[in-house]
Amino acid sequence: MRLAIRDLRGGLAGLGLLWICLAVAIAGLASVTSLASSIDRAIADNGRQLLGGDLLLSVAQREATTDEQTVMKAIGPSSKSTTTRAMLVSPDGRSLLAELSGVDSAWPLAGKLDLAPGGKRPSGGEIAVGREIAERLGIARGQSLRVGRSAFLVSAIIDKMPSASGFALAPPAIMDEAGLAMTGLIQPGSISTTSYRLVLANGADPEAAGKDFQQRFADGGWRASDRGDAGGGTRRFVDRLGQMLLLVALSALAIGGLGMSSAAAAFAASRRSGIAILKLVGAPRSSINAMLAIEIGIVAGLAIVAGLAVGALAPGLVAKLTADMLPVAPDPSPQWLALGEAALFGLLITFAASWRMIASAGDTRPARLLRGDVADAEALRWTSFLAPGAALLLAAGLAIGTASDPAFAAIGVGAIAALCLLFALIGLAIRRTARGARHLGGPITRLGIAALDRPGAPTGRLAVSLGLGLTLLVTLAATASSVLTEIDTTIPKRAPALFLVDIPRAERDRFDSLVQAQLPGAEVRLVPSLRGPVTEVNGVRVADMKSIPEGAWILRGDRGLTFAGQLPEANRIVGGEWWPADYRGPPLVSIDIDAAQALGLKVGDNLTVAILGRPITAKIASFREIDWRSLGFNFAIIFSPGAVDDAPYTLMATVAPGEGRPTAAFERSLTSELPMVSAIRVSDVVAQVKSLLESIDGAVRIATAFAIAMGMIVLAGSVVATRRQRARDIVLLRLVGATRGEVARSQLVEFAALSAAVALVALGAGVLAAQQVVTRLFEFQFRPDWMTLSQIPAGAIALAVLAAFLAALPALNARPAQGLRAL
Repeated sequence: MRLAIRDLRGGLAGLGLLWICLAVAIAGLASVTSLASSIDRAIADNGRQLLGGDLLLSVAQREATTDEQTVMKAIGPSSKSTTTRAMLVSPDGRSLLAELSGVDSAWPLAGKLDLAPGGKRPSGGEIAVGREIAERLGIARGQSLRVGRSAFLVSAIIDKMPSASGFALAPPAIMDEAGLAMTGLIQPGSISTTSYRLVLANGADPEAAGKDFQQRFADGGWRASDRGDAGGGTRRFVDRLGQMLLLVALSALAIGGLGMSSAAAAFAASRRSGIAILKLVGAPRSSINAMLAIEIGIVAGLAIVAGLAVGALAPGLVAKLTADMLPVAPDPSPQWLALGEAALFGLLITFAASWRMIASAGDTRPARLLRGDVADAEALRWTSFLAPGAALLLAAGLAIGTASDPAFAAIGVGAIAALCLLFALIGLAIRRTARGARHLGGPITRLGIAALDRPGAPTGRLAVSLGLGLTLLVTLAATASSVLTEIDTTIPKRAPALFLVDIPRAERDRFDSLVQAQLPGAEVRLVPSLRGPVTEVNGVRVADMKSIPEGAWILRGDRGLTFAGQLPEANRIVGGEWWPADYRGPPLVSIDIDAAQALGLKVGDNLTVAILGRPITAKIASFREIDWRSLGFNFAIIFSPGAVDDAPYTLMATVAPGEGRPTAAFERSLTSELPMVSAIRVSDVVAQVKSLLESIDGAVRIATAFAIAMGMIVLAGSVVATRRQRARDIVLLRLVGATRGEVARSQLVEFAALSAAVALVALGAGVLAAQQVVTRLFEFQFRPDWMTLSQIPAGAIALAVLAAFLAALPALNARPAQGLRAL
């Protein structure tokens, strides 16, 4: 320890680069993991308030039976709410879709309803609306809104209220049960959900209570959510975004590891003469290796502490920036587990980056000092890579094991490793190409090209550090631009202008007349609409399943259902056969092929769906591939004619009036003539999706820019780490007549050739990866913004050359006399 501290007084000699790389990488990694952990912790700590109780039991299109209510009372006190979609119409005729809930006097049992100052809880002919509704309709407290068949006075503006998901399709509005009855919206077959929030006795397990209730009424179609599931939509969104940001942060850490390796190599080289002297006076190898390890450990420890400090502050900063965007503010307190994981990553990467350099420096023989060749490298031994390799494997295992989606994390870590290998090979190819081309061109070009293959040149490390960050940026930019182009162009052309739900069966003729009067010639599609959950798969109750397979989303909650004689548009049979249009035999069903594969189903298997509490078992007749991009009526589950025709149902419609034709007059007439019908503007949905994708793209691009900045730091640091060797070479060139400008231009040739070769490969690899993501995952056409993509490698080359040249300036300014004295 005394030797290490004394040695550090003589200067860091490369460990400054190690500190910067590690501190920046750990800051990014700790920030991402701490933020995800803080949101999860906030949701968990406030789950009861977010949910409005300990347990939420919900069922579609009906209320609980007497027996079901009796069991609920035995579990604990409950409150009831009925939720549907409704059009709110302002006095000036503007309308907006809202998620309307009729609540009883006990709602919410837990948490609270936060109203703007001056507001009061609605009763009778009153309604409380979300702030978005008030702003978009220009409504203030005390004004009226028409909902369904009645007018209601706005009694309050809602700031926050309990919500099971965290995110909703439409802004909220609430009224009491009497008010909901006045609207006339709840009719047999209309889309609605009745929810019962329960508070359990202290110590009771809400998850177990929910499962027991579902198993007791397995055919009732009940969905159970406990306080641990509260904010599920927010949690899933944060988890997905956090996984992407985590992979970018790990990429930055990998890039930083390369810089740390260069720093450790420079540090070890600077200490070889001192090590040889220590050996001459009797110091054993173990003491020397311990001294070097302590020095690196001190610097790495300080870097990790600095990075963790930044990561600990991230949740509090994000909480201030997103105060009105999330249902619950992130927990600003330090997330010790997340910080500990980031610190462990840092230790493993530091060990992997520096171990071989420490071991080789400790092998310096005193005889080499006497010969004056201490700067020469020791011969590599394959055994020196075993310990660093084990550390990297542990880091990869830690990343996968702690991820919320281990499969996604494994794919991401594998992709990072593959890219590192690819660009390591590219670095090797650059060196070999430079070796063969060192005699081509003029003197300056030859000097620059030869420098890529000189002994100790960091060409391979620089290729990986630059290539990894650039490939990520190109992949994300190409993917985002393709998806956004599809949303801006193709989808609006193919999609209808309006979705209409809850059209009463008895009002079909009236609806048709309204369309013909307001939108003559419009393309209209009408289909029956029902809802119900899948309760059994091949006789196995969903409530008894220990876990639902990934991708089997049709088992999660209520599903939109329909029946049809003809195969719908945008659907293609990929297994089995479609039934005849006039089929009237035993119930058959056709389901989405992706869900079927997730469940391992085959044609002839049975599926049971509960509609209004009545189980209907049907044989699987076919599997369909669905083009979800059409934004038409795409049902994962379709019954044959005659199977569910007798159940109460309403109609859904899509209206496509033709490009450029307005629908405002039709919507006003619809809300006046058929107030129970809800209209969803496709343009609004597309705008929300686009806004969400742009936000995600922006967040990930910022993180990727961070990774590229790390690459620039590594590039500049690697040049600094070889400054002594560069100064020696420059002095020799100056002695044989080279001017300072000629030497500078040769350096520019070296940096430009390296960065250009890496940037072109990164562009190709990123475009190829993005093409696979867009066409296979999103199933869109690959149409990136080529102009923007072409600017990425050009900008990267310019930045890389500038960073490297600025780092090399001190070597260019070295005086020949100083260089000669150092030889």
